[in-house]
Amino acid sequence: MTKQEIFDTLKPLIVSVLGVPPERVRLESVLVTDLGAESIDLLDLSFLIEETFHVHIEANEIEREAQRRLPDGAYEKDGYLTGAALDEIRKAMPELDASKLVPGLRKADLPALLPVSFFVNLIARKLAAPPDGAPHA
Repeated sequence: MTKQEIFDTLKPLIVSVLGVPPERVRLESVLVTDLGAESIDLLDLSFLIEETFHVHIEANEIEREAQRRLPDGAYEKDGYLTGAALDEIRKAMPELDASKLVPGLRKADLPALLPVSFFVNLIARKLAAPPDGAPHA
């Protein structure tokens, strides 16, 4: 699937979960601040994405992406993301607004920064990945 096809399939899911008009759902729309999503909505959306696209989304998807390149303990300190973690998040997920990835950001604040494009790119990455247990090319 192309990213446009993913977006076209994802958009009605977002409309259904959040009850927003379709024209408000754009790639750059941030689910929480622009579309009014709450934590439970993100969970519902994740389940619908899994069912629709046949992919698995983990609750700590962002953290796992960033931690993969960081030594143990360097991701967060006392619940706050380290400078190194913020740098890795910027690299791993360029669709997030970099101006919001600042010192003092808590790990728990990350879901509130997710735009629709994050989910489009995440789904695209998962669809392109080899199935579990399959040898990597």
